[in-house]
Amino acid sequence: MDPLSTALKEIIETKELLDSLITSSETFDYLKARAALKELNRKARDLVRLRAKFESLQRSSPPNIHVLDFKVARPGVRDT
Repeated sequence: MDPLSTALKEIIETKELLDSLITSSETFDYLKARAALKELNRKARDLVRLRAKFESLQRSSPPNIHVLDFKVARPGVRDT
């Protein structure tokens, strides 16, 4: 699960919900507006959980970095 792809997908879906909410407010379909708002709240909670999951994954796995020295040690030459 790629965090950027997930965020973009959620933003697009949220935009569609917001468009629906705005459209329903022009004719004010209360039930439709209420359902859209409920869905936006659910998405916000889901994104908070996803963010916490990604942050815990980043903290739990130490970086896989190893430093190797490829310089050949020559006798009598000091490295400064």
